[in-house]
Amino acid sequence: MSVTNLLEVTGLTKKFTPTAGVEDVSFALKPGRVLAYLGHNGAGKTTTIRSVLGLLKKDSGTVAYQGAVCDTEALEYDRVRLNFGVCLDTPGFYPGMTALRNLELFASLYDLRGARFRARAEELLKKLGLYEVRGNAVKTYSKGMQQKLALARAILHKPKVLFLDEPMSGLDPEARILMRGYLEELSKKEGLAVFLTSHDLNEVEQLADEVFILEKGKVILSGELEALKKARGAERYVITFEAAPAQDAARALAGALSASFVKLQGRELTVESEKPVELAQAVTAGAGLGLKTAEFKKQSASLEQIYFESLHRNENKP
Repeated sequence: MSVTNLLEVTGLTKKFTPTAGVEDVSFALKPGRVLAYLGHNGAGKTTTIRSVLGLLKKDSGTVAYQGAVCDTEALEYDRVRLNFGVCLDTPGFYPGMTALRNLELFASLYDLRGARFRARAEELLKKLGLYEVRGNAVKTYSKGMQQKLALARAILHKPKVLFLDEPMSGLDPEARILMRGYLEELSKKEGLAVFLTSHDLNEVEQLADEVFILEKGKVILSGELEALKKARGAERYVITFEAAPAQDAARALAGALSASFVKLQGRELTVESEKPVELAQAVTAGAGLGLKTAEFKKQSASLEQIYFESLHRNENKP
C-alpha cells in the first residue's frame, strides 16, 4: 500500500441484484490529483461513493485511509470522515433557511463556529460568486447556485479528500468555467485528493489526471488520462459528412466501417480512424450513400472518444 495514497479502495463490491451495484472496484486517491470516475446512469458511480463513505454496507473489499484499513461501519470511522468533503447528487439543504444559515448549521458539525466560521464562509461565498445572495433562502437559488453552495459546504472544514458527484450539473457556461478553475485550485494549489463523477466529458478532460470508466458495475478501463490518449494513438483522421436522412446514414456507415468511430451530431456525421485507408473507405462508402463530404482533418484523441470506444469494445466482448 503506497504511503502517497490518501485513500485506497481495494476490491470493493456492493451488489443489489446480480446485475446492479459495483463489483471488485479498486482505486487510490492521491493529494493534488483528480480521479474521474465515469459511466452511464446506473453504472455504479454513486454506489461507489456511498459505499466508501459508509452510507451503504459493502459486501466485500477494504477502504484504507493514510495506510490504515478502516471499518466503514464502525463509529470510529466518523473520525476518518472528518477528512472528507462530499457533494452528492442531492444537495440536501434546508430550503427555507438562508444560504449562510445553512452553511453555519453544517459548519457546527465540524465545530467551526463564531469568527472562524464567518471568515471561512465569507472567503468561499465570495470565491464562488454567492456572497451578495448569502442572505437569500436556498429555495430561491437556481440549481447551479445550489451546486456552488454545496461545494462551499463540502470544503468549509478544509478536508483532505473531496468527493464530487456531478458538480457541473445545472451550471451555465460562465459558472462552469468558475467551478473548473476553483476545482483546479483545490487540487493543484491546496493539494486535495479529488474523486469526480460527471457526464460532461469535455470538463472532465480539462480536470482529470486519472480516469476510470465503469460499465454495469465493473471497471472496463482505467489509467492516467495522458497515457490512455497515447495508447489510443496520438492523432486521428476525421471526415465529416452532411447527412440526410442522418439516422439512416449513421447506421449504414457504422455497419460498413465497424473498425472506425462513427458519431452523429445534429445533421452531421463524423467518421474517425487512425488509418488513412479506412478514411478512403469511408469516402467511398459515404459517396455510395449519397453523402457530401464537408470536412477532412487530423485531431488528437479526446476523452469522449476513449470513453465511447471503451464502451463499444466492452459491448462486443464474447
